[in-house]
Amino acid sequence: EEQNRKLQQELLEERKNTNFTQTYPKGWERIRNLIPSNPGAARLYSVLSEHIDGNCGAVVADQKFLADQ
Repeated sequence: EEQNRKLQQELLEERKNTNFTQTYPKGWERIRNLIPSNPGAARLYSVLSEHIDGNCGAVVADQKFLADQ
């Protein structure tokens, strides 16, 4: 019972940052530089940033998904 309660609490803690992304100052600088010079790259950069896995830093997406973005 106690172990189950601890597990449930850990799961709740892990979910606190759901749908949260963080951009460092260098990332904002990169976005600002891309927008005027290459808007398509800026859009792709933002899509990749939005979908990055917080645990391993990877993005898995097929070409059709990326093209649709």
